Amino acid sequence: MMKTVAILLAACNGERHLSEQLLSIAAQKHTDWQLWVGDDGSTDTTRAILSDFASQVDQPVHVVDGPCQGVAANALSLLKHNRLPPDAAVAFCDQDDIWYPHHLGDGLAALQGHTGPALYCARTDIGPDTGTIRTQSPLWSREPSFANALIQSIAGANTMVLNPAAATLARRAAAGPAPAYHDWWLYGVVSGAGGPILYDPNPALLYRQHDENQLGRNRGFAARYARIAAIARGDYRGWVTQNTHALMFDPDVLTPKNLELAQAFMALRDRRGWPVLTGWRKLGVHRKSGAETVIMATAAAFGLV
Repeated sequence: MMKTVAILLAACNGERHLSEQLLSIAAQKHTDWQLWVGDDGSTDTTRAILSDFASQVDQPVHVVDGPCQGVAANALSLLKHNRLPPDAAVAFCDQDDIWYPHHLGDGLAALQGHTGPALYCARTDIGPDTGTIRTQSPLWSREPSFANALIQSIAGANTMVLNPAAATLARRAAAGPAPAYHDWWLYGVVSGAGGPILYDPNPALLYRQHDENQLGRNRGFAARYARIAAIARGDYRGWVTQNTHALMFDPDVLTPKNLELAQAFMALRDRRGWPVLTGWRKLGVHRKSGAETVIMATAAAFGLV
C-alpha cells in the first residue's frame, strides 16, 4: 500500500505566499510525506521560511539548489534527484497555492490498486485567496487520452500525484530533451504508456492568481485569447514540437500504438490544407472542447500548430 509521498516544490523568490502553502502541506490529513524543494537562486527570505518550517514539522524537509532554468526544469530536476526515495508516490507543488487538507489522501486513494503507471489530477478553485474564489478550472467530460495529450494539458502539475510506477516512468522519460511544460508532458508520458489518468472533478486546492504567476489559468475569454495569440505567433507550434519530441525520445516509454500515433501526428504537421483536417480526424487528435479542436485543426492546416 502506498504511503510515503515525496512532495516536489519548485521555488524562486516565493516569500509573499510560500508560508501559506507550507502550512497547507502541514495540514494534510495524509501525514506520511517528505518535502523536496528546489530553490532557483532566491534572493528574498524563501530559504529562511523553509528553514523555519523544517524546524516546526516532524516530516523531512530537503532544500537543494535548482537549475535556474525555469519552473519545469526545476520540478524535473527534483524528480530526477538521486536521493529521492524510488518507492514513494510523487506530488508536484507550486510555491503560491493553498492545498486543501484532503489533497494527498484523495490522490493516493484514487491511485490505490494501480500497479502500473497511473496519474491522479484534479480541478482547482481559482482566486487571489481562500476568501475570494472567482471560478474553477474546467470540468472535462471527455475521457483523458494520449490523442488529447498531444495538444492539450487537462490539469496543472500542482494537482498531480504519481504512483511509484509513474514516477519511475517519468524519471526515465525525463532523460530526454526538456519539454515545454512539465504538466502537459506528464499527461503525455503516462497516457502514452497506457496508464490511466484519474481526473478528479472535485477541486484539490486553491490555485492562487496574482500578478506574479509564471503560468496563467486556462479558463475564460482572456485565456482563450492568449491561446489564439500564442498560435498566431507560432509559440504553440513550438510547444507542441518540444513536448512531442520529449515524449518520443525513448520509444519504449510509449505503447507501440501511441508511438505510431505520435509519429503520424508529427508527419502530418509537415503538410498543409485539407489533408491536415482529415488527418486530425482520422488520428483522433482533439482538445476537450469541440470548438477549440476546430480552431486548432484549422490553425494546423496553415502550419501554426
